[in-house]
Amino acid sequence: MKLLYRLMSSRTDKALARAAVIQKHYLHCWPSSSYVFGAFVEGDSRIKGVLTIGKPCSPTLWTVCGKVRSSDVHELNRLWMTDDLPKNSESTFIGWCLREIRKQYPAMILVSYADTEQRHIGYVYQATNWVYTGTSAPFVDVEPSSGQRIKRSGKHRYIWFADKKDKSLMSWSELPYPKRV
Repeated sequence: MKLLYRLMSSRTDKALARAAVIQKHYLHCWPSSSYVFGAFVEGDSRIKGVLTIGKPCSPTLWTVCGKVRSSDVHELNRLWMTDDLPKNSESTFIGWCLREIRKQYPAMILVSYADTEQRHIGYVYQATNWVYTGTSAPFVDVEPSSGQRIKRSGKHRYIWFADKKDKSLMSWSELPYPKRV
């Protein structure tokens, strides 16, 4: 089985990715996305994975490396892949996407999270050499449409630098990767 990846730039491509994420990702919602990537199996038009990157919602993330570089900070805000793909497909897909981002935007700094409530540790980020910076604090969101308060768990936080020299700008401390207990 050969996996193929591509930047999803057309409206049709983005609609396909959006439908897959809303239906199959555990959050069932589409984030604000500047870059959308898709994974496919050769000879099959059905989408097998989606990775999205967008500007972070939280202003605190913009300053991960100081205000001067805040425009370079983005968030890997969705990753979904079907479970019927070979082992390590997610990290292979992420690796490909990161190489493409580095070519197109060599100053990009990415932040991503592994949801502790979903028992995610972030092994895909560890496998693709992200920097681990600890766990975010739990918080409460207010749903804009209903005013409903939603409790959010703490999440493992990872950072990736398109230019490895930018790691020296990081305002958080690097910590050892977490493991399942």
